[in-house]
Amino acid sequence: MLPVLQLGPFRFFTFGLVLGASICLGWYVFVRYFREHGLPVKEWKLGLSLVLSGIVGAKLDNVLVVQHGLTQGHLFGGSLAANLSGGYTYLGSIMGGLVAGAVYVQVSGLPWLRMFDSMFCLGPAYALGRVGCFLAGDGDYGVVTRMPWGVSFPHGVVPTVERVHPTMLYCTVWEMAVFALLWRLASRRPALRPGILLGLYLVLSGVGRFAVELLSRNGVVGWGLKEAQIVSLVMMAVGVGQLLVFSFQLLEKGKSSGTVLG
Repeated sequence: MLPVLQLGPFRFFTFGLVLGASICLGWYVFVRYFREHGLPVKEWKLGLSLVLSGIVGAKLDNVLVVQHGLTQGHLFGGSLAANLSGGYTYLGSIMGGLVAGAVYVQVSGLPWLRMFDSMFCLGPAYALGRVGCFLAGDGDYGVVTRMPWGVSFPHGVVPTVERVHPTMLYCTVWEMAVFALLWRLASRRPALRPGILLGLYLVLSGVGRFAVELLSRNGVVGWGLKEAQIVSLVMMAVGVGQLLVFSFQLLEKGKSSGTVLG
């Protein structure tokens, strides 16, 4: 593992470097999607709002839930320095980004479903960010395993000499597979009905994250589930509901037009 990169007299935290690279990658993917699908967004305005709100959300989620929140049985614990020195969470960044995205879409008068169909473009940025977690060994690895691909982090930010599941890389592989599938579907002609890509992403991303959490060391917050599992169940429920509504509407349309849907 390589939590710190030493270049002569300069020391760089690899997670910070990879985080910066993942933000740039996410920006590029989103901009390319918006341009290819004719969505008239102000790229810099939207991008900066998403990045800043995502960082704030990731920090708040880490402080309130991970460090001193539900998993510890209390809120707002610890000193200010301890709170500020903690890490960031993916779920928090998503929630923060969704709030900023919703405000931007509403203020700009853009089509909601077409805009939020782009949500799967988070995949590459998230996948790369998880590689940064792996390099840093920051403690979000999984439980002990005897599998041949188990990894130890003796020099990680949160060190362990035991071989554990590299759950960060599991997330990377899954998210890239989901992104590749949905990018291909997004390029189909005729185009998919607005909202279908969003529904598929919510289901597929939720399934992957729920499964990975079975191997994680994160604490249970309620109902025998971890925070990410609860959020994943909500994502899957919303995604399935959305897809069922579209399927019902297509079926009704087929019946009214006298066509048989195969």
